Amino acid sequence: MDSVNPLALRKVLARNMRIRRAELAISQEEVAFRTGLTQAYLSGIEREKRNISLDTIQKIAFALETTGSALLDMR
Repeated sequence: MDSVNPLALRKVLARNMRIRRAELAISQEEVAFRTGLTQAYLSGIEREKRNISLDTIQKIAFALETTGSALLDMR
């Protein structure tokens, strides 16, 4: 199994969140409302400053109308 740098996954998650928000034309504030997380916390994720749980990834994925695996897709 190939090893993946955890910081690389943060970068992938952040990029995919920004792309998906743009596709849906929604703000961090809207994602915050949909997830129950704060906008500041979501900003930290998108700036690669947060190490988040799988449960949080799932909440964000649901809010962004996608899957957790899509948010972590390195392509």
